[in-house]
Amino acid sequence: MITEVDEALCVLLGRSLPEGTMVRLDPPKPTWETEKPSKAIDLFLFGLRDDRGGRESGWADERDDRGAVRARREPNRRCVLSYLVTARAEKVNEEHQLLAAALRTMLFTDSLPEDCMPAALAAAGAPVLITIADSDPGALWSNLGMPARASFAISVSAPFLPEPDTELAPPAEKIRLNSGQNVPARGSLAPAQPRRWVRTP
Repeated sequence: MITEVDEALCVLLGRSLPEGTMVRLDPPKPTWETEKPSKAIDLFLFGLRDDRGGRESGWADERDDRGAVRARREPNRRCVLSYLVTARAEKVNEEHQLLAAALRTMLFTDSLPEDCMPAALAAAGAPVLITIADSDPGALWSNLGMPARASFAISVSAPFLPEPDTELAPPAEKIRLNSGQNVPARGSLAPAQPRRWVRTP
């Protein structure tokens, strides 16, 4: 689901940014200091982790037109994708304007709109949640060996669907009930029960 989340975020931001602004998935690089900047917002995926708080429970059955179970799926899992959001423009104030537009979009989007998501992500039937991360990106810039720039980080909790288990026993076509009693065949006589005499005083 990583590439699907990438695509959905690019569509979401592309709607809110000024015309002519690119949305890229490029990581920060030292050449930024010397190359001529283009008008762009960059999304850098720098972290992935299991979202244990978003795990579901119980198995889900997929049934055919007759109601028979054709596949069984484990509960969905969730993963948190962490992105660094930065802006590039010729002037610092233009970068800040782009960053402010991106920040506003993320602040007021609790979950990705369905019309932003590619088909595979929308078919999961589970929300893709967006939050502004509490972490300070300053340490990340240091680890990348670059001077700090204006930026913010977001956390995206996305569903990961397990592969369905299709190796199931075929559904029963007939049901035979047996009460455990021997029933005589039609036309035959049941064995006579012996008589019991009771002596009375």
